Amino acid sequence: MKKRLIAMAVAGAVAAPLAAQADDVSVDGFAEITYTITNDDTPTLEKAFGANGEVDVSASPAEGVTARLDLDVNLAMNNAPDASGGDSARIEQAFFAWGVTEQVTLVGGVFNNPIGQDEEDVPDINFITHSAVFNILDNQTALYGNNIAGVAIAGGTDMFTGTLAYLNDIGGVPEENSIAVVINVNPMQDVALEFGYVTQDNDGGATPILAGNGGGAGNVWDINGSWSNIAGSGAEVGFDYLAASEVVDAAWNVWAGFGFGNGFVIRGRYETVALDAGPADDPSAFSLYGAWEPASNLQIALEYRDGDSDGTADAATGITDGKLVGVQFIAGLP
Repeated sequence: MKKRLIAMAVAGAVAAPLAAQADDVSVDGFAEITYTITNDDTPTLEKAFGANGEVDVSASPAEGVTARLDLDVNLAMNNAPDASGGDSARIEQAFFAWGVTEQVTLVGGVFNNPIGQDEEDVPDINFITHSAVFNILDNQTALYGNNIAGVAIAGGTDMFTGTLAYLNDIGGVPEENSIAVVINVNPMQDVALEFGYVTQDNDGGATPILAGNGGGAGNVWDINGSWSNIAGSGAEVGFDYLAASEVVDAAWNVWAGFGFGNGFVIRGRYETVALDAGPADDPSAFSLYGAWEPASNLQIALEYRDGDSDGTADAATGITDGKLVGVQFIAGLP
């Protein structure tokens, strides 16, 4: 898939990969099939198959402007309506990316939120489940998915890049706007660091993080990093830390993994959230994940997740009481 390429451009990667060298139209995407077993407080997911997918269309004429449209297709699990009221097809991204120069890209439209380590689409994340940091960010964005609308300019070099974005208020507050800044640093091969900051009106708009808090998390900042293929060993580590001006004191996770070659990888993640007012104990979860790629366009994954939450933060953090076992098949579309 090219989704990671596009997400990197929005997050501040160099413009060169988006500057087309010749006329080109491409169609790609993925299909995800899941089977979930859980004993948490979500009865519709106790033993359920689910399916969703995505079709991405991009056009890159020789002039150096890429146009992209990503369409998500979702199947409601166990005949339970999803947030859109049932099975649905939704626009995830619709934007242009103009390589103004070899180092500068201008992006406009609706695109993935560049803040935070987790990306929007399941083929691009390290586990079956998104992290609590991602879920909090997703909870703050009023658009479908963890997506934002506006314009962004990104530029830099292979080692240092930056993005400045002028957006609709991410929580959907009328007549308000958000400003986002993202800085990416790659100090050495296989090491990536990122800092992101976004403003928002916290008086309303986005779904409140906690029932009755009357608004969103306000201004949010995030710092994350990863080191892959450490010393050529296949080992990898990473972290993601988020804080906000309202409601959320901090949310963070640390993870580590090892790639054995031949498409085999294992990872573990610990995460927790500290809220201004909420459960007596901070919600936390531990995940153990393994995946195998038997073919270039197929990944089979298994995740065990054990969560501890008093329930009041479930919707915002994605951390629920109980254990979850998920099996996932991701088939890439050519």
